[in-house]
Amino acid sequence: MSACKEEVLKTSSFSAPLFEPCMLVNYEQDNTIEGNYFTVESFSANDSSIRINLPTHFFINETNLKNWTIGWGSNVPLYDAGVENIREIKAIDTKRSIIYLGVLKRGSGFPVSKQRVVFWNKNPGGYTNSLGTPVITSTLWPEFGGKSMSFSSIAFDSIINKWVMLVTECDTSKMQVYAAISSNLIHWQEANHGNPILTPNDFKNCTWAGFDKTNTVAQAASPSDLVRFKNKWYLFLDGYDTDGKRHVGIAVSATSILGPYSVYKNPILSPGESGSWNETSVFYAKVKHYKNEFILFYDGVNSKEYESVGMARSTDLIHWEQNKNNPVLDQHTGWRSSEKCIEPNYIEINKDTILLMVAGTKKFKMGAWHHYITKRMYLDKSGNVGDAQLGVYFSTDSGNTFTPHKNNPVLVNDYSNNYENDHLGGNFKLIKTDTANFIFYQAKSSYQGLKYNIMLRICANKKR
Repeated sequence: MSACKEEVLKTSSFSAPLFEPCMLVNYEQDNTIEGNYFTVESFSANDSSIRINLPTHFFINETNLKNWTIGWGSNVPLYDAGVENIREIKAIDTKRSIIYLGVLKRGSGFPVSKQRVVFWNKNPGGYTNSLGTPVITSTLWPEFGGKSMSFSSIAFDSIINKWVMLVTECDTSKMQVYAAISSNLIHWQEANHGNPILTPNDFKNCTWAGFDKTNTVAQAASPSDLVRFKNKWYLFLDGYDTDGKRHVGIAVSATSILGPYSVYKNPILSPGESGSWNETSVFYAKVKHYKNEFILFYDGVNSKEYESVGMARSTDLIHWEQNKNNPVLDQHTGWRSSEKCIEPNYIEINKDTILLMVAGTKKFKMGAWHHYITKRMYLDKSGNVGDAQLGVYFSTDSGNTFTPHKNNPVLVNDYSNNYENDHLGGNFKLIKTDTANFIFYQAKSSYQGLKYNIMLRICANKKR
């Protein structure tokens, strides 16, 4: 079933910023395999230092250690992924394999002898979260349901001469589409007088959307991407039909990103036939112009909740033809061993090469048989267990097969920041300007009761 090459891509000519390691769990410094975990050999309370089985050419050194934190678990079931306790790294002696621990940022205490540790990159590619807090809050919109939010796309609208971010509720049955506007990508305010730009009423005549999965709560479809084509804005969304199956549809605005939108009655992509790889859901469409056509990647789910990435092609954004080699990506190993997470997040094109960013997470070992044999529950994995992170894959054959980058995952949340200390999720957007480059992403906070926030990292004075 897999169309993903097993070899790992080592280099890239892409301008995307996120190609340095972000999560280091093993001696091999290769998160596509489990390898030999980093393990504490000794701890010194006198100077708060630990000796670890570091490799000869360790990525972290005196020049970049301020970008990294070190994490370890709590040695109890479900709390052993290496994120439950976080400390800054004060200094490192790579010749003696000694790390001097700094300020405690999360949890308590110090790692002990024989305990596994994980290294986390807070500022990959020089991108830092200078704000520290979410870039936008739900209080902008009076009708917004709850506080957990997601964004679908950010684009510049020449009609209003502003950047526009499209936002929806998440983690709630209520769903409408709102907009925020900005002149500098940092400070945002409500658009459309705080009113939603798409409501459930806009989908009342649709065959593919208008209610939640249970068909009991009226809701707007959830947007995932936005494309400008022939002086019109094409908004890609996904929603549920009356049978609870998820489809991809489209809405078109002939003027501004703020609408008004005309929602197409029928979907542009639908689940496959019974027994197929995408028989229950197709969603999270990401679209990009490629050569003389458009390509669309989406998440497809079968009856066992196994997720894979499919691809479709179009010349007009309305009529789509499925790729004959679907699914084009269904690799579930290493850092993304869970079979229930693979959402496409971002596409970048460089000549004939396609970069595709997708989500991934390590799966739990939670089965009854595993418990019986090992007498333990989830005490044998480090890294993003149950926590979604982002990685990139490359295709040089028009999207038919993909090769993973050697440093996957290439974006992880900052576990030392309370506003993003749980996992990444939802969307990703890279915007390059003359003065700075901006990365918008969605992250969950356990500090705020598992609330999704929209976060921003900035790399100033660099053109990539």
